[in-house]
Amino acid sequence: MKRKLISQMRNEWRSNVWMSVELIVVGVVLFGILGYFATFAYIHKPPKGIDFTDVYVGTIGWVQPTSASYKQYPDSVHNYKTDLEMLKVNLSGNPYVESVGTGTNAIPYNYNYHGVAISATDADADTTMYYYANRRYMDPELVKTLHLTGYNGESPETLAKMVEDHKLLISTYDSASDSYLTQKWVGNEAYFGNDSADVYSIGALINGIRRVDYETLYDGVLITDVPDTMIPREIAIKVKPGKGREFMESLDESYLEFGNVYVSNMMSVENRKEEAHRQFTTMMRNLTACTIFLMIAVFLGILGSFWYRTQQRIPEIAMRKVNGATDRNILSRFLAEGLMLLVLSAPVIAIIIAIVLPQLNINEYVPTPLWLIWAMLPVTLALLAIMIVAGIVFPAFKAMKTNPAEALKDQ
Repeated sequence: MKRKLISQMRNEWRSNVWMSVELIVVGVVLFGILGYFATFAYIHKPPKGIDFTDVYVGTIGWVQPTSASYKQYPDSVHNYKTDLEMLKVNLSGNPYVESVGTGTNAIPYNYNYHGVAISATDADADTTMYYYANRRYMDPELVKTLHLTGYNGESPETLAKMVEDHKLLISTYDSASDSYLTQKWVGNEAYFGNDSADVYSIGALINGIRRVDYETLYDGVLITDVPDTMIPREIAIKVKPGKGREFMESLDESYLEFGNVYVSNMMSVENRKEEAHRQFTTMMRNLTACTIFLMIAVFLGILGSFWYRTQQRIPEIAMRKVNGATDRNILSRFLAEGLMLLVLSAPVIAIIIAIVLPQLNINEYVPTPLWLIWAMLPVTLALLAIMIVAGIVFPAFKAMKTNPAEALKDQ
């Protein structure tokens, strides 16, 4: 420690090179992990314009005619749909239920995708507009059960009336600037694909409903009524505030079955969300464990290296203390040595990231601003600096407690 800092680091260049390589490798990997965290934090958006509070959902099933438990219908008037209507009536009579609605692909937190395209004429430009969307079928009761509201403030009752009148509801995309593009559709007539014979009216604009909170809205959302030929696959029940547990405990066969129709997999939307997000939460947990492991690796690497160095330098430390150096001066010298390694490694980390990052084409999959990804570089360096300081402080304090007379008696 009698030498200048740069001279001393040059003298121990072999161990410094290995520590720098470790910092570079760990820094690049840590940057990648933090980039994932930043990306998912940026795209995470719970649905707007829809309320899942105290809402329970289930899957609608029906007994096939080939099954032994199938109940024959007495006439052509009765069928699966009449059974479903009676099942809804029974559920509506539950003392804890406020409303009941049905639909298909209607409730988020599943990965179903009913892709569809609609066309309309842009009167201003005299061209054909196209809108690609995930189609969600809802009956009017489901619109009110989910408390669906319009982008421009339309009430659930207003939207339910539009659905009842066979009007289409379309959504904005994730970008707020796209709301103008979709707003142009409202009030226009549209048709599916190129079939201009079957014309529908666009009723209102709604907020985009993602499949899960951690997935961007690649296309829009189209809400239509449930066709007469379709048996809904989902049922949603709005329960009175705070009565979810009592509702679940009250369910029995009389509420969940009628004729050849039954409801299964009843759960709250919150539980459904947890299931749909399990892969994301598992990945986040694993990435967090990797981050902790990498930081511990840096800490132990620095700790071991500087423990050895301080033991080798005890006579030099004692000599400096005899000549008036304080513990603070000695600690600062060790910290400067460790942080200098990080300063020298930082440009290499940045260069590797600058080379690799464009090859990943992140915006092709997730529209994350590039500045947010690069913002993780100073965070990465800060975490490495913390681990370096933590790895240096303990061996430095241990060495500084050495009695100078004891350390110099053999010199």
